[in-house]
Amino acid sequence: MQAGNTITQLDHIVKIIQPGLFVVAIILIFTEVIVLRLFDVKLSHKAGAVSLVSGMFVFGFEAIADFLFYLAIAYWLYEHRLFDLSFKWYVWVLCFVLYDLMFYLSHRIQHRVRLLWCFHSTHHSSNEMRLSSAVRGSMFDFIYTPPFFIWMCLFGIHPLMFIAVRSISRIWGILEHLNENLLGRTPAWLNKIFITPDVHRVHHGKNYQYLDRNYSEIFSFWDRLFGTYEEFKQQPDYGILKPVDTESFFAIQFGLFKDLIKDVQETKGWKNKLKLLYMPPGWYPDGRDYRAETLRKMAV
Repeated sequence: MQAGNTITQLDHIVKIIQPGLFVVAIILIFTEVIVLRLFDVKLSHKAGAVSLVSGMFVFGFEAIADFLFYLAIAYWLYEHRLFDLSFKWYVWVLCFVLYDLMFYLSHRIQHRVRLLWCFHSTHHSSNEMRLSSAVRGSMFDFIYTPPFFIWMCLFGIHPLMFIAVRSISRIWGILEHLNENLLGRTPAWLNKIFITPDVHRVHHGKNYQYLDRNYSEIFSFWDRLFGTYEEFKQQPDYGILKPVDTESFFAIQFGLFKDLIKDVQETKGWKNKLKLLYMPPGWYPDGRDYRAETLRKMAV
């Protein structure tokens, strides 16, 4: 009976959280813009609008995909679960830890596989660090991100618990993008435990020492454990190595896909064509490496 009551309560909460998450994001974004204008901080309103439109597609398509099939898959996996886990506090902790670990792994893969980077680069395309950058994502994120996580239901994590944890994690993830003019440096001890705005600013930097660092969403110890942690040492230069029109919706959503298609068409041999899809961004079969060359120039 207790588990049934918990599920009913969670169901009510999730029905509020899911549609409310984007509303909360919008309120936070506009509040930040108003405050930054009071401080005379210059912002690109067109880039902010492009981020919001992208966010509408991200949240909208994800909600549709959840409704059509991902939730059904999650519940099917839970019905065939290998373990019976409760809703005790330590199961919630386990869910948070597992979710964040999978976020770290999926996020790292998105940076190291060119096809996935074509999706994820949308999020990094902004030259500004602000809350609107948090919702600037690929409209196709719903295709490849859920499989990294829904397997947790097979091991006894209830789908509603998973959705609640995902929503809470995303709120944290949105706040990580606070503009530096609103929040100064965060304490070093806090950075050692959590992904703070300081830690996440490093992740968005295209500086040589900042590239491909600090992948986690909540806990920074994953980056420390796997050797991808970098301290905030200087103001990051935000954006991606390959220039893109950050104020164009179509450029940030499809620009890198266009480059990938062109490279595949110009590359000879099916083996090399396939390698272009899964090798790191910048890799070419003739030995050229745009990314490495750019990094070497930045390091000089």
